[in-house]
Amino acid sequence: MAKIPLILPSDPAFYDLPPPPGSEPRRSLESMLAKAATDDDEERERDEAGRVPDRPLLAGACDAHVHVFAEPGRFAYRDDAYTPKAAPAAEYAAVRRRLGLDRVVVVQSSAYGFDHGCLIDALEQLDTGPDGTSIGHARGVAAVAPTVSDGELRDLVAAGCVATRFQMRDPWRLIDWVETDRLASRVHDAVDWDVELQMDGRFLNEVEQRLLSWPGRVIIDHIGCFLGRVGDREPGLRALLRLIDADKAWVKLSGPEESANEPTRHGQQPRYRDVERIARILIRHAPERLVWGSNWPHPSAGDTEIDDGWMLDLLGDWTEDEGLRRRILVDNAAELFRFPALPDQEAPATGGEAPR
Repeated sequence: MAKIPLILPSDPAFYDLPPPPGSEPRRSLESMLAKAATDDDEERERDEAGRVPDRPLLAGACDAHVHVFAEPGRFAYRDDAYTPKAAPAAEYAAVRRRLGLDRVVVVQSSAYGFDHGCLIDALEQLDTGPDGTSIGHARGVAAVAPTVSDGELRDLVAAGCVATRFQMRDPWRLIDWVETDRLASRVHDAVDWDVELQMDGRFLNEVEQRLLSWPGRVIIDHIGCFLGRVGDREPGLRALLRLIDADKAWVKLSGPEESANEPTRHGQQPRYRDVERIARILIRHAPERLVWGSNWPHPSAGDTEIDDGWMLDLLGDWTEDEGLRRRILVDNAAELFRFPALPDQEAPATGGEAPR
């Protein structure tokens, strides 16, 4: 019996062999390469369109931390040191629709200093319904100067702002620590605002008593914003847990890319394992004091591409429970940022001015 030589797929002659009896006709090498190229194009188009979250979204779900950077020339940046690329409100509105989120909290970026023109414009765009009226779905976090007037505070309340932001990280800091005590009391007494704080969480223990002395609630950015690796017994993390237990601090599960730790990769998406460990600790410790935010458009991510649908799915991985996910995305955000009740609840949504 004559021995038939073995022909491997790497040999061009392999594609000239007749197909086995009963099999489908074999595609040519050219057709397979063409299909592979088409599949790559389709996958690239899906990536460009953005990921839709795997888990169904919930009515009233809130993105509690985004920034808006208007089109060039509309609003001037504070200086030339920090000039993020444009990320206008209309662009975020498309992201919000894709993710299925109802509500949003726009946070004043230090790029604009104490000028709130871009913030107010973004709130107006994101809070306008199809009929042109306010629908009560957007809130703002301002960044007011120690010399802010009562009139400016009232204007910001009318625009939908419910808190002021203390950005205490260099080089973006706008005020000094010595000014925070009086300003926290001022905005609380004048317009019943809370304080949103961003600082290196490793040193929260050093300002713990100061934060406890402020009259309102303190909203901590970015899962504590620990700019370095921390263990479970680190003083900053233990201080954060104590502040939560004292009913003083809330935490945003946002911006893991703000951490100084290097991300790992999960397919095409980054994973921030150390930060995610802290998120899980906080969820086990006090889920009633947490909200979720995308940190869109991720101004500190550098060249790392971050998909907000993927980040929203991470919340589902951390919680592993639909009730916890609802609490963080809907209930906690509604309480903290004073959103009106959903239409099917006791008090229907009325929109307009942020409640005091």
